Amino acid sequence: MATTVCQNCGSRRFRADRALAGRLICMDCGMAAGTRPSRRSGAKKKAASGTNRWGWFLLLLIVVMVLVLLMA
Repeated sequence: MATTVCQNCGSRRFRADRALAGRLICMDCGMAAGTRPSRRSGAKKKAASGTNRWGWFLLLLIVVMVLVLLMA
């Protein structure tokens, strides 16, 4: 069965990867044709975005504190 649409991102652009014995690889997301990402990878993305959000919040807090100290 030929896969025409990536099940991960919906792209139609594939290339044959010689390192994987000619298996079709999506050019947009890098997943092999006919495979879906595991749920664990989505959990890792959510954990990373939560960490990133706290980093931005901390940076904003520091900038506000520096501005308050400079204005006083």
